[in-house]
Amino acid sequence: MVFDLVAVSWLALSGLRENADRFLILGGTLTMVLHSVYLTFSSLAYFFLKKNLSPKKYPMFHLIYFPLVWLAYEYISCRSEISFPWILAGNSFTTNLDKIQFIEYTGVYGLSFWIYVISALIFYLYKKLEGNISNLKNKKIISVIIIILLLYIAPNILTKLFFDKNNYPAKEKINVTVIQPNINPWHKWEERPDKLVDEYVSMIKDVMKENKKKIDLIVLPETAFTFSILYPFYDDKYTIIQNLCDSINTPLLSGTNYVKVYDDSTKARPDSKKFKSNGLYYDDFNASILFEPFKDKSLIQRYAKIKLVIASERMPYQEKIPFLKNLITWGVGLSSYSTGIDTTIFLLNNKYKFNTAICYESIYSDFFSRFIDKGAEFSVIITNDGWWGKLFGTYQHNQFALLRAIENRRWIVRCANTGISDIIDPWGNMYDKTPINEKTTFTDEVGIRDEKTFYTKHGDIIWCYVTYIVLILIFAGAAIKTYRKISKRI
Repeated sequence: MVFDLVAVSWLALSGLRENADRFLILGGTLTMVLHSVYLTFSSLAYFFLKKNLSPKKYPMFHLIYFPLVWLAYEYISCRSEISFPWILAGNSFTTNLDKIQFIEYTGVYGLSFWIYVISALIFYLYKKLEGNISNLKNKKIISVIIIILLLYIAPNILTKLFFDKNNYPAKEKINVTVIQPNINPWHKWEERPDKLVDEYVSMIKDVMKENKKKIDLIVLPETAFTFSILYPFYDDKYTIIQNLCDSINTPLLSGTNYVKVYDDSTKARPDSKKFKSNGLYYDDFNASILFEPFKDKSLIQRYAKIKLVIASERMPYQEKIPFLKNLITWGVGLSSYSTGIDTTIFLLNNKYKFNTAICYESIYSDFFSRFIDKGAEFSVIITNDGWWGKLFGTYQHNQFALLRAIENRRWIVRCANTGISDIIDPWGNMYDKTPINEKTTFTDEVGIRDEKTFYTKHGDIIWCYVTYIVLILIFAGAAIKTYRKISKRI
């Protein structure tokens, strides 16, 4: 619990901000409590193995289980709808690029494993010293110290030998403009649709006037349009944006609400909503769409967010237990979103392929890599971190994006409503980093790459096998424990 208070207390504190929904206090506190429970399960598994599968001859043997169990916990805990990969151990090293380049093979879990191994060795050293500094002369202790130091500097050595910054050239570059409108997230949902549209049109026109470069793509943040701009009711707003793209001859990617209506009720999902006016079922998605010059509305490319924030955007497993969707209702249009089903790859100018990760999705490493494996040559992350203001969460979310860039060796464009927006290269360097709570824009080059890393192609397969090993060890421990009990009775 202390760990969670240090790492993610900003979740609850954000509810104390001006105009914030006080539900965030409850939601943030519950997140910390539930995550502490998750950590308790992994601790119990570790101590279970320590008790039942540790030879008495080697009292410190159980430390071998430590990195395995905690890595398995991280892997398993991110595989369900009740997951929170925000505070994986590997996420803590995003400010030291020289140490994390090897994750193009291992993903962020490899970084976690490295941290856990060194932690276990430090604890071993601590126990061996037993508070007596004179024990440092012991050869075994000296050996352990050397191993710890070598493990700590090993990533730096690997980076110098194999991961040079120049090893990841772009076969081509395009110009991308990022629009950071800085609209208060609590007020945004109350704004009239025409006012939002006018704001974006004005900012885009200003950019086009000031910029002499040919712009290949303009990006707006998550839920820039708080209404479903593709829904027939909003055709006038859609027409304004489409006419803008036609006039500047430039594609525009934007976050939006997207509503899908089912004319046939048998095709609706178990957790679909229902219009009171006509009785038709519909699904509401947090989505991204690509407006293209002179392209028909029926051909518009779109992606619906798949990884939704627990309780804020969706209750876990609500399609199996439909009443859950009504437990949480926000006044800012975020409640009971439906999950998307397809890892869409956008095609820009009939030439460049890219993916869009929406907000929370950027912290799921294996999920993110699926888009790259499917053909994305660069990535866009759109988000709205305005809920957290200048609390730690806003900075952390931006830092995690560079892990996805390194794992897949892709350029990433990050566009946030209130910041931080930036561009990240395949080595993790950040460019054009914007301040928080500031209305701004920038235009810069983004590289196009099609080479796939080991991690892109294979994902977390290594850590999947490590998890299987841990489960086998737990079953073995249970069998031994049962055998001992039976033996005592006999």
